[in-house]
Amino acid sequence: MLPARGAWALGPLLRLLCSWADGLHHGMAQPSTWDRFYMQQATGGTPTHFNWFFDYAAISGLLLPALQEYGSPESNLSPMRVLDVGCGTSDLGLGLYRDSPHPVHISCVDVSPVAIRSLQWLLQEVPPPRHSLSQLHLHVADATNLEGGSFGDGSFHVVLDKGTCDSLLRCPQGPGQAGQLVAECLRVLCPGGILLQFSDEDPDARIPFLERVGGAGVTVQEVGHINGICYFIYKLSQPVLESPTKGLLN
Repeated sequence: MLPARGAWALGPLLRLLCSWADGLHHGMAQPSTWDRFYMQQATGGTPTHFNWFFDYAAISGLLLPALQEYGSPESNLSPMRVLDVGCGTSDLGLGLYRDSPHPVHISCVDVSPVAIRSLQWLLQEVPPPRHSLSQLHLHVADATNLEGGSFGDGSFHVVLDKGTCDSLLRCPQGPGQAGQLVAECLRVLCPGGILLQFSDEDPDARIPFLERVGGAGVTVQEVGHINGICYFIYKLSQPVLESPTKGLLN
C-alpha cells in the first residue's frame, strides 16, 4: 500500500522490501530510482516479480471478462491491443498474455531498463499463450510521454495502470505528472477504448482528480479487500465517434 498523499507513512510492505523508502518517495519520477529498486528485488541476481498492491491472480477473474467486454469490436480473430503502463516486474501483462482465450497483443512499458530486462528474463518462464495469435512486447518508455516511445494516437483498445498514477501522485511533482500520464493513456486509446486504473485511493479523492485531468464519465468498481486493504478499479472511456451518416440521420 502506498501512503496517503501529503504524508509518507512507511507501510509494512515498504519496510520489508526497501530500506531506503524515503529516497524512493522523493525519487519516484526518476528512472534511476526504479533501476536501483528493481536491482534490489533480484534474489541472488535472479529477477523476481514484484507486484504493487496485488498480483495478477487476485484480479484475473475480474480483468479477463472486462477485457472481453470492452476490447476489440472486431472479429474474434482480430487481436485486442492492450497497453500496461509502468509495468515494472509485475506479472499482470504476462498473466493476461498467458491466459486470454482471445488473441491479445500486449505492450508492457516502463521507464526503467532494469525492470524491462528483468521482465524479459521472467517471460522465458511463461508457458505458451492460450491463444496462438497472442503476442507480448516489452518497451522502455516514459508513460508520461508515450509519443516519444512511438505509440501513436488510437493505438490500443485497453490501457492498464496498476499503481503508476499512484506513485506519481505521491512524488514531489504530484498531480502535474500524474495528469500527463492520464492524458497520454487517453491519447493512445482508440474510440470506444478504456483506461483501467487499479488503486487503493478512495473514490472521494481519485474521481475528482480523474474528472479534472481526463474529463467526465469516470466510473468506479470496488475490487474488494486484499490483505486487509480495499482496492478499486477506476474506468475512463474514450468516446465512440459517430459516423457522418448517423449524424445526418439524427
